Parts: sequence; C-alpha cells; structure tokens
Amino acid sequence: MKNSYQPKIAVIKKIKIQTPEVKLFTLQFKNKEDQKNFEFIPGQFIEVGLPSFSEAPFAVCSNPNDSDKNFQICVRIAGQLTKKIHQLKINDQLTVRGPFGNGFPNNLTGNILLIGGGLGLVPLRPLILANQNNRNFKMQIFYGACEAKDLLFQNEYKIWQKSANLALTLDKQCPNWKGNVGLITTLFDKIKVDSSAIAILCGPPVMYKFVIQKLKQAGLDDANIFLSLERRMHCGIGVCQHCSVGSKYACKHGPIFSYQELKNIPGAL
Repeated sequence: MKNSYQPKIAVIKKIKIQTPEVKLFTLQFKNKEDQKNFEFIPGQFIEVGLPSFSEAPFAVCSNPNDSDKNFQICVRIAGQLTKKIHQLKINDQLTVRGPFGNGFPNNLTGNILLIGGGLGLVPLRPLILANQNNRNFKMQIFYGACEAKDLLFQNEYKIWQKSANLALTLDKQCPNWKGNVGLITTLFDKIKVDSSAIAILCGPPVMYKFVIQKLKQAGLDDANIFLSLERRMHCGIGVCQHCSVGSKYACKHGPIFSYQELKNIPGAL
C-alpha cells in the first residue's frame, strides 16, 4: 500500500542555471525500483525537502516519457528551503513525496495554446517535451517574462519551434531584445487564436483575469480553458486545508481546474 507521508530519497544528478535565481535540478531516486516505477502526468507536483528541515511543492518539469530514468524540478530562491537547495551539489540528496494532484487534459487534439508567465512555463514544459512529435494537434506557446534574463529554458526554444509556434514577450525593453515588449496579453492583439483551441494557463495570479478576458474575446469555451492553481499547494494530500478552493482542495481535486469549474467560486482566481 502506498504511503503518501513516506518520502523517498532522490540524488541530484545534474544542476543547470536557468536564471540568476532559478536552477534546474535533474534527480534520480536512490532506489532503482522507485525510479523505474515513477510516473507523473504533466501538471502534477511533488513535495521536495531536506531531511530534518522542511519540504515544499514543486512541479515536475521534465519529459514524462523519461520518468523511469530521471525527473526534473526548477527551484527559485524564495525562502530558507529553496536557498538551501540552491547550495546543494551533485550527488547530494533530497526527499521526495508524490506525485500529487491531477494533471492537464490527456489525449489533446486540435489546437492547443499554452500560456505561461514567469515560472509558469515550468509546469508547461512537460507538455511541450512530450508532444514535440505529436501530429494530432497544433501547438501555440505564449510565454512572457519581466526581463530577458528571466526567460527560462532559452537553449530549448529552437527545438520547440520545430513543432510549435512560440511567441515571447518581455514586460520591458532590454538591450538587444528584438521581440515583443508588453504584457503577455499584448500577444493576443498580434497573433490569431483559434476559437476551438484548448488553452492551458500557468503563471502569476494577476495574469489569469486578463488572459481569460482575451481568451473569451477569441471565442473559447469556459470548459476549454484550463488553469493551474499550484501556487496554493502546501501539504499535497488535503490535510492542512490551506489549498481550499470553495468546497474543493487544489491538491486533491487540482491543481488543474477548468475555468468552468472556477468562475463562480469567490476568491478562486
């Protein structure tokens, strides 16, 4: 019987700097059977911690098709735990529980629009990596960051563009930046979005309201707009109740919800 409270030991295999405050960690379970049996759905999260210190939720951001070999998380310095994780080196160990929650819709077809703001690209990356050769749908990616130095996974953009239409924007002009400047909503004024598309959003809370307005103006159905409420994650198993969304818990019924589910819940967005 699976014990959701029991952490497993994972070893750091690679560390890659993404931005001045974000590192990408490639992890592998110490127990080979744990790694062999590890599976996750894009959009799910895990609880990562340091023994005898604390833990916190992180989205798994690697290719789910490679989950039996290793998995990845992005860590931004935001507190004592993340500061300590940033100080770790290759072969150091972390504790891992999960994965928890649901995930993004499966069996995607037609037109897919992924919209990420800042760290919101992290949970979307598994969808991109897993579907680079998927001919069942057309993928658009809208991604915005504050400055050029804040853009994640920059070395992967050329590969992504082989199978997706990638549009980038920065909140403010930066030296040598030749792309769009403005909030992510400005991309909707320049790039056509199909009204039958399935939109998947992840980013800061302030982004959701204005992006949803643009999606509704483009004619998308409420049931075809999906949002990640990963920012509400705490214990991961619905015990602490910090992640309540009306009568639901983000960690048990989410963190992925359709706009149709959330639009009438006060304070959900």
